Amino acid sequence: MIEKALLAVIGLAALTALTLMGVAAAGFALFAVLTPLLGAAGAAGVLALVCILILGGAVLAVRGKGPSLPALQQDDSLAARAFDLARQHPMAAGGAALLATLAAGVLAVKNPKVIATALSAYLAGRSSGRH
Repeated sequence: MIEKALLAVIGLAALTALTLMGVAAAGFALFAVLTPLLGAAGAAGVLALVCILILGGAVLAVRGKGPSLPALQQDDSLAARAFDLARQHPMAAGGAALLATLAAGVLAVKNPKVIATALSAYLAGRSSGRH
């Protein structure tokens, strides 16, 4: 159970890092293409406008989708409540996941034993044939 949770955190951190690198590279590429045409300030302005339009589109897409969810029942577990809350507020859940990943990364950097434990759990799971 802990091995899968650690692998999920490591995987989420890797996906987050790759996504951020891709967005930064795309932004830099757009800036580099527009700089000779518009100058540095114009290229930065167009890049900011593109970012705002993409963010606005994402917000509208998330807010406009999805049926309303039924009210929570009193006998629901804490995990069920958390998943329902994440379904109702996907942007907030994504932000919370990003913050949790950042906190896990900071914890791992501050305490190298966490990295060693995660790697040993991963390697032990692989050697026993469990995934």
